[in-house]
Amino acid sequence: MREKLVAVAPFLRSCRKLVTLGVRASIGDYTPRQRGMLLSASQIFFPTPRFVRVLQAAGKKTFPSAFAYSVQKSRLMQEVLFQFLKFPHPLTRIYYGGQKSSIVQDFSFPFRAMGPKTAGGARLVSNAGDLQALCEIHNPLIVQEVLDYAECFRLVFVNYKCAGIIKRVSSGAQCGFDMCGISPNPQLEQGIGPECFSREIVSCVEKLLRSLQINDIAAEIGITRQGWRLIELARPPLSWPVPGGVINRHRLISSLIESNKL
Repeated sequence: MREKLVAVAPFLRSCRKLVTLGVRASIGDYTPRQRGMLLSASQIFFPTPRFVRVLQAAGKKTFPSAFAYSVQKSRLMQEVLFQFLKFPHPLTRIYYGGQKSSIVQDFSFPFRAMGPKTAGGARLVSNAGDLQALCEIHNPLIVQEVLDYAECFRLVFVNYKCAGIIKRVSSGAQCGFDMCGISPNPQLEQGIGPECFSREIVSCVEKLLRSLQINDIAAEIGITRQGWRLIELARPPLSWPVPGGVINRHRLISSLIESNKL
């Protein structure tokens, strides 16, 4: 039997319109019938970073896309994209090897420093000792100016469309969000309706994501006196607050599939 929609990871197991195969160690571990289902599927959901490149090479449409997985994991890729596309973004430079000696000439303390992968987060560097320690750990080292954000927001995008907006109530230079989506301190984050946020910013980010085929992502936005900045792209949270309660991302995706909107 030819299945139109297939999932690899089990996040959408309750969705009646697709078949979930589960994650295996390799493509060869799927049965011939299961491999046939992957080849004949019109779309494959949550193929996992392990298989998404193979499926992309086979010409399969996936959610998330291969590039969405890559961008979620690589801060270096994000920085190159933002600079190449001249997207509103804090002043950031990438330093390799001996180039790191010029960091203190280009930036004044304090500044943010981070490695090429999104795992581990950014560090606030306030002295030469902290900088030297990070230079020894990371190559390249990514350095970014510290801005005084009046407000910070996380925009959650599902299939290129904004599905949620979270406002961080406690803002400032260290703008950031809890990776689980809902903060352990509910006073720090609150869901807001789209009518309370700039449609211009949402449209600009949606256009960027469509052009890059990033169909599943969260975007961190900071508001300064000079305008808004896209701080970084991140893995979307499992759930997020809204004025009427909480939205679960996997349930939302299932409902979009069942209503033929994804």
